[in-house]
Amino acid sequence: MNPPATAVLFTPIDIERAALLDLLRGSAITDHERDGTAYRTLELEGRQGTWNLVLAMGGRGNERAAAAAEHALATWNPRLLVLCGVAGGLRDAAVGDVVAATKVYGYESGEDTDHGRLPRPDALPTSFALHQLAMLLAEKGEWARRLGTDAPRVFHRPIASGAKVVTGRRSETARLIALHSGDAQALDTESHGAMAAAARRSGVEAMVVRGVSDLVDGKNKADDLRDQPRAARNAAAFALALIEHTAPGPARPPARPGGTYIGALGDGARAAIGAMGPNAKGRIYFQDRDQLA
Repeated sequence: MNPPATAVLFTPIDIERAALLDLLRGSAITDHERDGTAYRTLELEGRQGTWNLVLAMGGRGNERAAAAAEHALATWNPRLLVLCGVAGGLRDAAVGDVVAATKVYGYESGEDTDHGRLPRPDALPTSFALHQLAMLLAEKGEWARRLGTDAPRVFHRPIASGAKVVTGRRSETARLIALHSGDAQALDTESHGAMAAAARRSGVEAMVVRGVSDLVDGKNKADDLRDQPRAARNAAAFALALIEHTAPGPARPPARPGGTYIGALGDGARAAIGAMGPNAKGRIYFQDRDQLA
């Protein structure tokens, strides 16, 4: 029997990971260590087949998220990469809403000149196929069955991602985002790094799902203790449903940095390799020893 295809579900911080594990309570989970990085895997029964689900965690910030996503992609060679967790709400967002990102703005990109800063937001799209599926899931509302509640609102809008924690609508960063990334529904610090890593890998469908845990104004630690687990749980439930409703297809072979090249097999055989390297084309010629007089 062929092994199931792999999906990586990436949660940057511990609150998000705890919410995900709570939704998966009762599943048979296996721990793994790869090059000093901890992963957990389980079989996830989807609507169209079984997934090998890899749980990964990378830490706060776009740089760490990019490195962690790159390691997970290289290690597991998945078909899907979904980042889920919490975010700050923008526009008309409310605590508990879910944002299935259509794209991610790297809002801090720009040029610093003698005449001031010239913003140049870098926008990375998420998977069109997963975005289409996310809209269908939101319409039907069945994705919230794990929550045991009515389905929260789901927005299909961009997310703005940078290094700063923004705590006021009148702050310089908030004004920058409103002016140059005004259609963003949420704000986080990891999505751009994860999507940048996925963009460098062919054949990977990547998506960001965030639960709104607070708004740009009025942040406080007491509310975080109540609202962050709820928002993380909502995002995890939607992310799991997104994977469950995607057809797995055949498993991809394990990733290898340079590929595998076989020169010759058999008694006395020789081989001339025409080309080597990524995307190279060539021919391998075999000749029997008795013909090499």
